[in-house]
Order: sequence, then C-alpha cells, then structure tokens
Amino acid sequence: MLVAKIGGVARPTRVAQLLAQDGVVTSDDYFHFLAQAFTDPAPSFQEWAPSASPRFPLLFTLKFLIARSVIGEPIVPIREILGAYEKSGFVGDEGQSAYLALAKKQWSSADHRQARESIQVIGQLSYLSASSSEVIVTLDDEDALDLFESLQAIRGAQKGDSEQEIMRVAGLFESAVAELDIDFAKSVLDETVEAGFSEGTRVEKTHIVLERNAAVRKAFFDKNPTTTCDFCNRDTNSEFPWSDRVLDIHHVLPLCSGTRSDKGGTVLGDLVAVCPTCHRAVHRFYAQWLKAKGRKDFTDAAEARAVYDEAKDLRNEP
Repeated sequence: MLVAKIGGVARPTRVAQLLAQDGVVTSDDYFHFLAQAFTDPAPSFQEWAPSASPRFPLLFTLKFLIARSVIGEPIVPIREILGAYEKSGFVGDEGQSAYLALAKKQWSSADHRQARESIQVIGQLSYLSASSSEVIVTLDDEDALDLFESLQAIRGAQKGDSEQEIMRVAGLFESAVAELDIDFAKSVLDETVEAGFSEGTRVEKTHIVLERNAAVRKAFFDKNPTTTCDFCNRDTNSEFPWSDRVLDIHHVLPLCSGTRSDKGGTVLGDLVAVCPTCHRAVHRFYAQWLKAKGRKDFTDAAEARAVYDEAKDLRNEP
C-alpha cells in the first residue's frame, strides 16, 4: 500500500505520503489499515483479479485473535489461525458471535511461509506479540470487544488494473483510521494477577505479559533496582511491603509510535518505572496533548520525553 507503478513510474500512495510526515500516523494506524484493506489475493500479487467478494485474511486474523483472547486463550498458534481461515470459509466481516463460536473449535494447518510472515507483520501492533509460531494478545476482554467492533473490511468498486487498485485503496486510508482510537483504558499494562470468586471457587486469572516486556522489565530493574514511582514519587515497597515491586514499565515514546526508529529494539533510556495509576494517567495526558495539537503521534522521542516531564511537573505542583 506504499507504492504503485503508474505509467511505468513508481508513485508513492497516500499512505506513503502520510507516513513520511512526523506525528501524523502511528504504526497502529498503519497496521490496522493494512489488516482491513489486505485482500486474498492482493492487487500486488500476480494472481489478483477484480472480485465482487474478496476475502480479508489479515482482518480475519485480528478478529480470530480477539475472539480467542476473549474466551481465555490469548496465546494462539499461527497454524491454528491458518487452519481456521482455510477451513471456515470466513470472509473476515463476520460478527462477534460467529468468531466466538469459531474460536472455541480446534484447528490445524500445514505451515505456509507467506501467510505466516503476513501474520507476523501485523503482530507489530502494540497489543500483539508474534513469534515464528504463535501470537500473544494482551487486551482486556472489554477493550478487545470494543476493538472488534471497530474493525471492518475496506471495500468499494474495484479498479480493473491492479496498480490503480492499490492507489484507490490507499486513498481510503485517512477515512478508514479517522475514528480509530487505540486507548485501551481497561487493559492490563503490565504483569498483574487478579483474584476473584466464582460460585464459591477461587479463580486466579493471570494476564499474559509479552515476552519482550518481561525481558525488558528484568533488564530495566537489574540496572535500576528502584521501588519508587518516577511520576508521583511514591515508594511502593513501603506502602505494600508484602509485594516485591508494584511498578509498571512505561515507554516514554509509546510502543505504537511511528517515529520509533531504533533498530536494536527497546532502549532502556526510553523507559521509566511508574505505578499502575500513574501509568494510565500519563497515557491519558499523552492522548489529550496530541488531540490538542491535532496529531496522533509525537515528532520524536525528545518531544515525548518533554511531554512526559510536563505531565510529571503538573502532577507534582504544590
């Protein structure tokens, strides 16, 4: 969706033009659009031809992952996603009840490299983590279902030429992501264990932590063995002596930022330790600050740090 060959010349699409502008598009915007626009086959593939009813494999993948997460299975083998897509005949636009029923069945498939790698691409969404064999979903059930309802196939009258079709679909980007709000208010942001009671039986629900975050968390606290929230200065160890450390890891430049450019992964200098309440409050401040600027993303890591410090100063004013 980035370039099309028009009149023998490579032309950037509207998506490429927007991605080239700092602070306009987040990576979550882009990958959600890709999931909703990518067809089977895609116009960039040799076997593509105009179709009145194309299938949407990446949209199917997202909805299937969400459904599996909601039924309590947030770790999903890629071969199960492929098997469900191959054997269900789903187009991708089906509703919640259909996907929940699908998610409760067992599926299997042979490995298809291209399909697996496509799933790994959208695994870069901020609430997913994808390896070569599985995808992990880290969404609260309510947030997951809200997201499910916002996902829909990007359709329209298809062009007869594949390159023109790429330009047509890419031109729908802005309207497709205009209402997309990736603000998961209820999702657990870090390692949490919730205990409750169901019909007299104790139920302990452990929220899955991304493997990358678990490693980052350990590396961060090995280097910075603090128990104090960087944002509000509360010493969580003195308040909760029965717990080793009640702190989240906050990425000052959000994981979904399109301006994240370090190819080596997360940089420890980009991280701070904050208590869960402050973590949520900081993300709310980010959202309000960007909205006031008419933007979706920070220009760079330095700007994100300045906004974080602004919020911190406001929080600690006498």
